[in-house]
Amino acid sequence: MKYFKVEQDGPVQVWTMSNPPMNYMIAAMSQELIELVGKAENDENLRAIILTGGVEGKFITHYSVDELAEAAADPEACARNFPLLEAGFHRLLDRIMLMPKAVIAAINGDCMGGGYELALACDFRLAADGPYQIGLPEAVLGILPGGGGTQRLPRLIGRARALEVMLFGNVYHPREAERMGMVNRVLAPETLMSFAMGWAKTLAHRPPRSVAAIKRAVYLGADRDLEAGLYIERMEMRDVMCSEDARTIMNAYNAAVRKDPMAARSDFLKGVGVPEAKGK
Repeated sequence: MKYFKVEQDGPVQVWTMSNPPMNYMIAAMSQELIELVGKAENDENLRAIILTGGVEGKFITHYSVDELAEAAADPEACARNFPLLEAGFHRLLDRIMLMPKAVIAAINGDCMGGGYELALACDFRLAADGPYQIGLPEAVLGILPGGGGTQRLPRLIGRARALEVMLFGNVYHPREAERMGMVNRVLAPETLMSFAMGWAKTLAHRPPRSVAAIKRAVYLGADRDLEAGLYIERMEMRDVMCSEDARTIMNAYNAAVRKDPMAARSDFLKGVGVPEAKGK
């Protein structure tokens, strides 16, 4: 691949994105990402993914404004074709969001526009501390965050704060982004990847059916009315409760509790002694 380097560490993959010098997202990168996502969806041995930037000081700076301006050059063609292109990018980010694996954005530099929208599609956003910017500045260019930003950011930080970010076109230092709720944690640059890998490996050892079911229940249910959300939760709970994984793990837990209740609870919370889940 030209724009992505994939590194394997047991059940975890690190996808490093490189398009020097500015690390803009472009259509060719999106195509490579579609290919990677397709492979990941079907890889039962892959349990967690970390996305990070491969250009110093840049996660993904933003989507290429050159490509956007080219798409807007002919108004009639733009009106006809751009909604289809945008729908394709939406489908890609939806697939990342609903992938039955944990996905972590390890933000190590400028992360704006389409880059931050990619991070929003991940389950977690971990950011290195440093003099770079995070945000959705599209309004400054006369457009809007069209890669899902107008929908995912309000769901993450609330409508009022999201409007503050998007209408002003604000960008934030990582610590400010953390205060706004736009990232989960800010870490020293030298610890970002080790921290992300620690989270990824912990999540990789959680039962895969549980991970996938929790993600679906949250992403498909939490923004509906309560009755609809609880219905989705019931259906997901039914499926995991009736699985071989649940029977095996719960029976192992009960057997351990009968021997030593306090130790069993502590060990299971740490993942010690938990039978390997097969996703069945």
